[in-house]
Amino acid sequence: MDMTREDRVRAFHTAFGVDIDAAPTPTLLKLRRTLIDEEVKELFSDIDTAIAHLEKGEPVPHELYCNMLKELADVQVVLSGAAVAVKPLRELEEAFTRVCASNMSKLGADGHPIYREDGKVLKGPNYFKPDLSDLI
Repeated sequence: MDMTREDRVRAFHTAFGVDIDAAPTPTLLKLRRTLIDEEVKELFSDIDTAIAHLEKGEPVPHELYCNMLKELADVQVVLSGAAVAVKPLRELEEAFTRVCASNMSKLGADGHPIYREDGKVLKGPNYFKPDLSDLI
């Protein structure tokens, strides 16, 4: 079986002595928040640069897309790291599966998506909230 993202991050945590399945503490949660914030800011910076190119009618440079992909992966690493480090969050893979199923329930009564003006998908009449209570 292939390794999950969390398996790969767990191997990193093991090699570098980073928390695994630890009880939540203010220090641990602040660290995880800081790491996520730093990586998201880096990704947003690249996205903003890409938007600026597109708004000027310029193509987005290949290297910028490469860096955006790297930053997306970094965001995933710190998200998976939070799941690996903080014991109550360890079931991220199953939570992801359930949230995706919930998202599919957002289709409208006619089976078509409902969009907000900016393109965000809205909840349809058959939407159900994912139950993650048994994962904690």
